[in-house]
Amino acid sequence: MSPLATDLAAIAALTRRDLIRFFRDKSQMMGAVGRPALWMLLFAGGLHHTFTSASGFEGHLGYRQFAYAGAIAMTILFGGMFQGVTIVWDREFGMLRAVLVAPVSRAAIVIGKTVAGASVTLVQGIVAAAFAPLIGVRFGVLEGARLLVAMTALALAITALGVTAGSRMRTFEGFGVISNFVVLPLYFLSGGVFPAEGLPVWMHALVLANPVTYGVDLMRAAIGQPHAFGALLDVAVEGAFALAMCGAALTAFRRAAG
Repeated sequence: MSPLATDLAAIAALTRRDLIRFFRDKSQMMGAVGRPALWMLLFAGGLHHTFTSASGFEGHLGYRQFAYAGAIAMTILFGGMFQGVTIVWDREFGMLRAVLVAPVSRAAIVIGKTVAGASVTLVQGIVAAAFAPLIGVRFGVLEGARLLVAMTALALAITALGVTAGSRMRTFEGFGVISNFVVLPLYFLSGGVFPAEGLPVWMHALVLANPVTYGVDLMRAAIGQPHAFGALLDVAVEGAFALAMCGAALTAFRRAAG
């Protein structure tokens, strides 16, 4: 078997392993449903009557509809970062050592962990997206396909970020602290919770510098909601973000593996 075929087989095996582990873990399945349900139905539902339109957008948009893309991004952010903890888990229980001595390249291991984690994260994102009919969001098959592509790009980028963090962390506790420190600012400064217009200048600048902002905007554009940027800019930023995070994950993993 050629080195390329060996690497592809390793990527497929890691992806299959993580998907099986996800679907067998009832707590993860419940979290995949519970997190978007709490956000879209309770939090967004509570603010829906006081939020009449998204400031700075054309047309009227209720808060539940406005927060829809943000809730998907939140699910992907937490899910993707959590995949990094599997690196810590595999290191603690010896699985990582077994993978490292296998005849596959370091790049294949990182890509495999990223693709595997992104696949699990994408499943969670799809679960969140399925709440659309319950909150009055309507879109067709073509819009749904575009939404899936936008979610995939964001899931790859965030999972690679999680793998980067997981490669540097030695304990579950340390990873948890770093994960929350990274995820919460990325989410609250993504434009998914409140419109960027009207914010203080310094905060607006942070929103524009946040790559997740463009992922949320791309999801809104995909389903025909008002959005702040052009789709080409959103795609370019998300693509660059995903590539940069994959490169960072590979670098961090190589250093951690020695």
